[in-house]
Amino acid sequence: MNTLLLDKEYYHFNNEELNVIITKKNITIEIDGNVKINDLESKEDINLNIKVNDNSSLIYNKYNKNLSNSNIIIDINNNTNVRFNQSAYNELEGDFKVNANILGSNNNTTINFYGVTNQKGKMIVDATGDVKKNLKNNDMLENVRILALNEEQNIILPNLLVSSNEVVINHNATLSSLNEDYLFYLESKGLTKEDASNLIYRGFLTSKLEIDDEIKNNLLD
Repeated sequence: MNTLLLDKEYYHFNNEELNVIITKKNITIEIDGNVKINDLESKEDINLNIKVNDNSSLIYNKYNKNLSNSNIIIDINNNTNVRFNQSAYNELEGDFKVNANILGSNNNTTINFYGVTNQKGKMIVDATGDVKKNLKNNDMLENVRILALNEEQNIILPNLLVSSNEVVINHNATLSSLNEDYLFYLESKGLTKEDASNLIYRGFLTSKLEIDDEIKNNLLD
């Protein structure tokens, strides 16, 4: 699969599967049909607006390292299926926002944000699901988890704004550190503590990314 460099303010994708590298800070991507985007190498802070049109499906896999600011807005219309999977590793302070605006009916939406902090890194994650008025048959999951490899303070701000009755909307928010039982088990199998920690956090970071195992294995090198 070829990699497309996104250096303009607007792109429209229709029935495509592609890898992208985003170099433009402010960018809008419009989606029609069935689209899968792997955004695994972008290195710059970003304001990204994704517009998912009627009768469309989107899988968006995003990995970032050491971003200071990431602002994602997803506008979702009618009869869509959206899975937005963002994984972030930070050794500095990062401010992350993911807003899913449900503008139509008959949608299935999943927002996954998995973050890892290390050294001086910490995260503030503001995740908002906003379901507008007079809509029907919307199912939404907002899933935000942060794994801390350090002693810095992380913050999750889960927001659910629901103005319609016929909707199923849930959120998970978890802040955790490395599980000592997992570490002990892996060390008992001959791994060093550092190797065991790396194995755990790498598996955590890539668990929701819908990409090939070979890409997962190379992603964090």
